[in-house]
Amino acid sequence: MDTPLKFILLKPRNPDNIGACARAMANFGLSELALVSPFGSDWEEVKHRWKQEASVAAINSMDVINSARIYGSVPEAAEDCELLLGTSSLHQIKPDRDVVLLKDAAAYIAGRGVKKAGILLGPEKTGLTKEDLSLCHAVINIPTLPKQPSMNLGQAAALITYELAARRTAATAFPRAKVPQASPYEIDRLTGEICAKLEKLGCKTGTYQAMAISRGLLDARLTKPAVNMLKLLLKNCAAKSE
Repeated sequence: MDTPLKFILLKPRNPDNIGACARAMANFGLSELALVSPFGSDWEEVKHRWKQEASVAAINSMDVINSARIYGSVPEAAEDCELLLGTSSLHQIKPDRDVVLLKDAAAYIAGRGVKKAGILLGPEKTGLTKEDLSLCHAVINIPTLPKQPSMNLGQAAALITYELAARRTAATAFPRAKVPQASPYEIDRLTGEICAKLEKLGCKTGTYQAMAISRGLLDARLTKPAVNMLKLLLKNCAAKSE
């Protein structure tokens, strides 16, 4: 999904949560953060130092924090968004809006063909109200267990940013370097050496036992170096027992 995203936090109270959101955004290449009526009227001191406090959680993400803008209302913050999606656990309210599971949200946004989409997250204690969600085109829901339906603001932001943005970065996995695998012939020889060692220890090893050992070695997908080390181990054990 290539649609630009704007994350809007409504009435956030904890600078750490703002920092966590900023860090999640930076993890996946998102940079536009908006705050609506943050902190509350009794947090005058925090208003002057929230960026410093947010920096504790916003590791290597201060560019997102420093560029964040503060608005007085959700409509103002979402003025440049053609699509606004709210977020809710839905355990307390049933909004009169389409509900989109997080796993389907990227396709939903892409299907709308908008130039920019806004993602609205609510206050830590209450989440978005039905009135807040009435401003949104649809609601994103992260399915959780009924016993603990709500999520921490920073955790929710991390999941949403990953689902909506990480997949579009086309990040590739880092597979380990290819190592030559042991051939069936080498596995058969190693099986024989193990059986011989077991016989010397007084353990009966017939066809059934040999097949079990061979299957185990094959299932382990042993590399040539691993087979060589096992052979060395068997050789040393044999020398010590003589």
